[in-house]
Amino acid sequence: MDFDPLSFFTPDSTDGDDHVDTNNGVIPRDGGDVGGFIPNVDDGDLEDGDLEEGPLHILDFPQLNGRLPAAVLISLLKLLARNEETNFGKEETLMLDQLLVQRSIDLEDYGFTLQWLRDHGYVKLARCLPDVPFNQDTFQYLNKILSSHFIEDADIAQLTSLRISENCGRTARPQFTRKIIIDHLETPILLNEPALTSDSLGLKTWGSSLVLSELLAKTHEGLDIHGEILELGAGTGLVGITLSKLGYEVVLTDLPEILDNLRKNVELNSVDSECHVLDWTDPSSFVEIKGPDVKYTTVVVADPIYSPEHPQWVVNMVDRFLSKSSESQLLIQIPLRQLYESERQLLWSLLKEIGLRVVEEQYVDGFDDFGEQKFVYKRLKWQL
Repeated sequence: MDFDPLSFFTPDSTDGDDHVDTNNGVIPRDGGDVGGFIPNVDDGDLEDGDLEEGPLHILDFPQLNGRLPAAVLISLLKLLARNEETNFGKEETLMLDQLLVQRSIDLEDYGFTLQWLRDHGYVKLARCLPDVPFNQDTFQYLNKILSSHFIEDADIAQLTSLRISENCGRTARPQFTRKIIIDHLETPILLNEPALTSDSLGLKTWGSSLVLSELLAKTHEGLDIHGEILELGAGTGLVGITLSKLGYEVVLTDLPEILDNLRKNVELNSVDSECHVLDWTDPSSFVEIKGPDVKYTTVVVADPIYSPEHPQWVVNMVDRFLSKSSESQLLIQIPLRQLYESERQLLWSLLKEIGLRVVEEQYVDGFDDFGEQKFVYKRLKWQL
C-alpha cells in the first residue's frame, strides 16, 4: 500500500511555532538577570540596528569557525528543539526553568551562551533567547553546520540532524513523546511515537483516537459498559489507556510490529491492561491465548479504514468477538476522508448485514498532525 499523508488530511494553516513564557518565568524577554548570573543588557546599550524587528537572518547566527565555543553551539541546537506536544495543538508554553530542564541545558551553560552572543555582536539572536524561531534561514544554518570542516563534535552533528528532521514534517520526524490532556482524567497520557513509515501507521496517534477518547471520558457512565472491553487496532494505545484510566478492564490489540510500542505506552502510563496480537486476517493466535469461547460485550475501534480490505476484516472481527446479547455494543470513530468514502459506506453496509443497528451517531470536528478533519462516531447494538 502506497503511503501519501495528503490522502489522510488537508494540511492545517495554523501556525505551530514554539513559544516560551519568559515574562512570568526566570528571565524576561529582554534578557534580564537570573539569580545574579546572567547579566542584564539595557536597551540603551544596544545600537539602533540591534532593535530592528523581523525574522532572524542566517547572518544573525554565530560564524562557524574555530573561535565558536562548542558549548554555545550545543546550547543553541538544544534550544531549537521542539517543545513537548500537547494533543495536536500548539506546543505548550513553558517558563524558562522548565524549558532548560526539558532541553537538558544547565543554567550556567545558558548564561554563558547568552553572554557570549552579546559579547560577540550577536545581540539580535541573544534577544530571542530562549525562544529561537525556526525559519528557512535556520535550516540553512543547520545545513552549514553539517558541511562545516570546523565542526567535528559528534554531539553537534547528531543534534543538528535531529533539528532538521524534526522540522521536515511528521513523516520525517524522529521518535518523540506526545502528551495528551483529556478532561475528566486526573493525569495526562504520554505516548511514545516512533518515526512514521508507510508500513507502521499504527505507530502514530491519529485524530480519531483523541476525539473518541474525549467523548468516552465525557459520556462513559451512560454507556452501561460491562466486563472487559476489546479494542481493535489500538495503535499507540490512546483509547484503551483512556478507558483503563476511567476504571475499565481493557484488552488492547494490534499487529505484531505495533505491539512492542503499544506495551511501552501502557507501561509508560502505569495502567494495568492486556496487550495482545490480533491479526484481522487470522485471529487464531489471539483465540489461542484467550480461549475459543472468548467474547466481549463492548468492542471499540478508531480509524480502522485505510485500504479496500479493511471494511470486511473489521466486520469479521466484530462478528467474531462481540457477544450476541442486548448489552453488547460497538463503539466506532471514523474520519470522513474523501478518499475512503466507498470503503466507509461498505463498512456501514456490512455491519448492518450482520445485524447491528445504529443507536447513537455524532459528527465532530477535530484535527491532528495532518490538519483539520471531520469525524463520525457511531454506537451500534445487535438487532435481536
